[in-house]
Amino acid sequence: MALDSECIAMELTEELWNEVDRQQRQRAAAARKKLCDDIAASEIPLPEELARAIERVFITEFRDVMRFHRGNALAEKRDSYKTSLSILRHCFDDLEAAINRFEAFALSEEWAAPNHRERATEFEAVIQKELFATANAALSLVDHTRRLIKLNPFPAYNARRAEAFGDDGLHEFVTGLRILLHHLHIVEAGWTISGGSRDRAPSATFMLNRAELQRLVEEHRGGFGAQYKPMKAYVDAQQKKIDIRTVFTAYQSRAEQFHQWITAELRSDALVALRDYDALNLRKKKADKRMSWNALLGNWLRNWKVPPNPHNHLHRFLTADEVAEVNALPRNSKEQADRVIAFMDPEGAADDHIREQVYELFRRAPEA
Repeated sequence: MALDSECIAMELTEELWNEVDRQQRQRAAAARKKLCDDIAASEIPLPEELARAIERVFITEFRDVMRFHRGNALAEKRDSYKTSLSILRHCFDDLEAAINRFEAFALSEEWAAPNHRERATEFEAVIQKELFATANAALSLVDHTRRLIKLNPFPAYNARRAEAFGDDGLHEFVTGLRILLHHLHIVEAGWTISGGSRDRAPSATFMLNRAELQRLVEEHRGGFGAQYKPMKAYVDAQQKKIDIRTVFTAYQSRAEQFHQWITAELRSDALVALRDYDALNLRKKKADKRMSWNALLGNWLRNWKVPPNPHNHLHRFLTADEVAEVNALPRNSKEQADRVIAFMDPEGAADDHIREQVYELFRRAPEA
């Protein structure tokens, strides 16, 4: 009988606990929904009380809550655009590096080796891959840029685009080359070696055949749409052999000019919602850093008989040059601690309380 009563009590206790848990979850969900509704309905920038509420949101829910901010849509397009731009820049570098590696090989004594033709063929495959990647990345960036501009038009966009890329068809040729490579036909890039002259050093590069390109562009003109005419005009204006390095160096320069302008526009204070969105993200990042650092530093200084020696761990967080700069300062001094904080805290999350704890950590570190 006593056992039955104990079981009933346990069941009631478990049932009560489940009910309490259910109600707590229900209240949390309601509070989160209210926060999201308040964010969506609020003027920009968000009022301080609402910003503080967002700052307190647990990190796993922060991104979902911030989706209701008016700057979220543009921030997502901006971030995708920046990633696409970074990929294109890497592709430019990789294509140039591959051509340079071939040039170094072709102008070296290795060219006299019996297998040099095999190695040249291997380089051709590498160049094909890099050419494919770069042309794809260029067109991908065009798509991401259009999505960005569709959401937030820049009045000077068309004028700046025309100014940067010109009207000679180079832009259409590069992006059209992606279509040719990906959908229609594999364009082969052949190597060429020049012995040089009195005024020009020897060189080696890869070329596209103008006549072959003319034939393919005409044969597949329906696949290019509006790109056909400017692309054809560009190809027709080239020499019999089109130097890949020259083409993509010129295109890279134009793309950099244009996208530096867009990047600057995206930093404009006129984009109030985006600036507020970024400020709240930075605020959350700094708040979480402070919470983490306070927990670590407080535990080390209050609960450890001998706190960790910060000098033993600098190499895990700083570069070799940064460690050397820190070590050049008086050991365990405030100056040394401040330099470490400056390197580890580019966002400026450390407040006076954290800084005092770091000073104490260094004061308690061994002198040598």
